Amino acid sequence: MPYRLWVKATQAAYAPLGDPAHAQGAEKYMKNIAPFIGMGTLPRRAALKAAWKPLPELDEADLAKFCLAMWKLPEREYQYAACDLLAWNKTSRSDDFLINPLKTLIITKSWWDTIDALNSNAVNPLIRKHPELVNTIWEWIESDNIWLVRVAIQHQRGSRNSTDLDLLFSMCEPHIAEKNFWIAKAIGWALRDASAYWPDEVQRFITKHPDISSVARREGQRGVDRALNKKLL
Repeated sequence: MPYRLWVKATQAAYAPLGDPAHAQGAEKYMKNIAPFIGMGTLPRRAALKAAWKPLPELDEADLAKFCLAMWKLPEREYQYAACDLLAWNKTSRSDDFLINPLKTLIITKSWWDTIDALNSNAVNPLIRKHPELVNTIWEWIESDNIWLVRVAIQHQRGSRNSTDLDLLFSMCEPHIAEKNFWIAKAIGWALRDASAYWPDEVQRFITKHPDISSVARREGQRGVDRALNKKLL
């Protein structure tokens, strides 16, 4: 099975790169979410590209299996490998890919590093291709899992001036006063991104919700102020 070749190649690529001191620092920074092999981002990605270049291409099914296999390995760099491949691999993906494997990856070994990488590298591009998946995203907004909520709120990041502003506001509103840092930060970042194109609308939204969490307000207002200052220049 092609994905097994990719798993073995990834393990071989990482084998000479481990640095215990780097691993210890990374584990501390990431709040001990997982053990680390210990390597910098640039050498890690260079090793992966070299190891993966001669391998047979992965179809959607094998890409999903590879990602799930990476998530089963203990060291965090394997999850990063899956996230990188999701960004680099140009295989066309069906709407089913959102549930298998993406939802599993989101709710397993969850922390901001993989969550945000999955958002930008896989979830958001998939939803732009299959807009009907917004129905699933609405389900995630109502989830008790904070990471599914975070992904849902951020699902339009990267859409730039194609962002559906009404949809964004509607998805922020159920969690507008949320004190959980990861959800509040997601709202703030989503508002900040939108404010680059619609600062007046974002300002009105913030003003309309005096109960908005301080974290979300700070990030959103920062984007509004930056955009309005640019207009004055």
